[in-house]
Amino acid sequence: MDYSLKTHAIDSFSFFPHLVHAFSPRSFESVKDVHEELLLGRKTDPKSSSQHRQLLLESLNIDSKEIFFVKQVHGDRVFVLDDPHKSVDQVEQEEADALITDLTEKPIAVLTADCVPVILYDPEKHVVGVIHAGRKGTQVSIVSKTISMLSRVYGSRPQDLKMALGPAIGGCCYEVEAHCIAPFRESYREWKDFVTTHSQSRFMLDLLKANVIDGTRAGISKENIHRSGECTSCNNDRWFSYRREGTTGRIVSLVMLREKPAKV
Repeated sequence: MDYSLKTHAIDSFSFFPHLVHAFSPRSFESVKDVHEELLLGRKTDPKSSSQHRQLLLESLNIDSKEIFFVKQVHGDRVFVLDDPHKSVDQVEQEEADALITDLTEKPIAVLTADCVPVILYDPEKHVVGVIHAGRKGTQVSIVSKTISMLSRVYGSRPQDLKMALGPAIGGCCYEVEAHCIAPFRESYREWKDFVTTHSQSRFMLDLLKANVIDGTRAGISKENIHRSGECTSCNNDRWFSYRREGTTGRIVSLVMLREKPAKV
């Protein structure tokens, strides 16, 4: 079918020739300039379209027919995709909120609709990770735990890592109650940098800033951390936002390693 699908990318990540990454928009342009919502997600999701997943993969020149997702549970487990024979269906049974791999031509991804999607890339070891960092995952420092796993499994050094944060709800729009802030006060000494008081019992929470802090605490330099700059709630015409809409679609944040030429 004829279509136009423009994914979002982080400019600084586009300089790596053997890395593919993208954040999917909420819609694409099909025949006769008709805009259709992208129905993306796991194979087991009845609202997910296999045809739309293929449109996404084709738009990125990815030959794979499938995307590797885990079963996201708002926790801090990191799944290591190290078996080239493991199927998409098997991986989808794994309860985790981050995936890392050194396998090439295996697109890994997370689903979000306000939560923070994070991509980590080590150009030295040529390994990659993708993270679903919601409020609960951010509370328990899922970014730094993923960085630790990259170091433990692949020998990555935090100072070599590049970090990209995709579209997510910003501190401008994410209002929460006091009980949601309490865990951050315990786990982040810098919590005042990303929490502002809105009223006596309501606060504005900036998860993007919190995850940047988590990344820098783990050893990533600030110049290696890049943000898309887009709030999903403010830009609801471009992105799905659960807070803005309630039941809605999902953004796919995808990353894949391509094979590097062998060194002579």
